[in-house]
Amino acid sequence: MMAESSALDRLTTIRLSRGEGRAALASAVHRIELLDPLVLDPWVGFELSDAYVMSVESAIAAGDLAEARRLAERMRDLPHHREDPHVAVARLIVVAALEGDWQRALVAGDRFREGWERAGSPRVPTLRRAARAMATVHGMRGDTAAHDEWMRIFTALVPKARQTHDQHTSAFFEALMLLHLGRAGEAVQRLDVHPHELRRWYQGIWRPWYAAAWAEAAVLAGEPDAAERIASVQATTAENAVTAALVARAAALAAGDRAGVLAAADALEAAGCRYQWARSLVLAGGADRERGAAELAVMGAVIA
Repeated sequence: MMAESSALDRLTTIRLSRGEGRAALASAVHRIELLDPLVLDPWVGFELSDAYVMSVESAIAAGDLAEARRLAERMRDLPHHREDPHVAVARLIVVAALEGDWQRALVAGDRFREGWERAGSPRVPTLRRAARAMATVHGMRGDTAAHDEWMRIFTALVPKARQTHDQHTSAFFEALMLLHLGRAGEAVQRLDVHPHELRRWYQGIWRPWYAAAWAEAAVLAGEPDAAERIASVQATTAENAVTAALVARAAALAAGDRAGVLAAADALEAAGCRYQWARSLVLAGGADRERGAAELAVMGAVIA
């Protein structure tokens, strides 16, 4: 069983590196199904926890936020995570931030910080995405002090010699906040690497999200290569329902196509991405702007 689990893990990473999010999700979930019936000893517990991590990450890569949430909640409730709440909720924080369920993210963030501090503030690079997502949520809510505190935690989670770990994921989350705040030019500068250069398997998880933000930032900043950027990432983002809609929205914004922006809003709502749905309504303007702004206000977001 352990050998098969290891093989499925390797298959998942290969599929992620190729940009095959849905296939990666299938192999990661198969790994969970293989391990779930086994007696929970330390070795099985480690494998099962890792299988859930990979399944959530693969669901994010595929843009299946509903499945990502379901799996993150199951991971949270694993019995061997009872004493490590920061590990239990880390992936749920990321999913909730992407969905726009910021209240859930805030609650999970409190649990993360309390557990992490109680454990002695261990340096765990794989938990940095949760801290970066929390910083982004607070930044979009206009809480500068909380944003800065989570950035402190983000930095503390990895030794200084490895500060570049997850740098492109971090760039995506910072750009998400900058775009929300109307600072598209800064987002362009932050996303300074072409998405096609993100080739490692763990970069494959976030490649479509980074690519969509990279294209949108260019449109909103009025960059001369905006149309080329959109064309270059359409294949990269196509399999992920959320990022495909975001690139379609960027194209519609570039063309002044309000109907296209609203169509993207519908697709984002169907994909369970409440934040980007509401933001699309704001970007569409007119009467829809007021409705989108109201939805963002419910989340606690500041409106640029």
